[in-house]
Amino acid sequence: MIKKYFSFDFQVIGKVQGVFFRKYTKEQGTNLGLVGWVENQKDGSVKGVAQGDQKKCEEMIHWLSNIGSPKSRIEKMIKTNEREIDKLQYKDFSVRDDKKQK
Repeated sequence: MIKKYFSFDFQVIGKVQGVFFRKYTKEQGTNLGLVGWVENQKDGSVKGVAQGDQKKCEEMIHWLSNIGSPKSRIEKMIKTNEREIDKLQYKDFSVRDDKKQK
């Protein structure tokens, strides 16, 4: 039987830049055994992808929607491109450099 994984894209809106949101997102994703990435956006939001076990992805969705980093203030989390995948597309959970965003 082929193991299926879950994947989703996310964008978190609120006070999520300058509050270590990406660092905590990477830690949370890694602790849950997920892979993917997170990066700052020009509009002040944070965007990313998470992949792995569906139950762990659901925990990550809850964390991104309600918890975040200690000093963040989450107004809204938008989840898109939810799907089942046969193979993980990333080897770990990373923070993408936002220098190209400026």
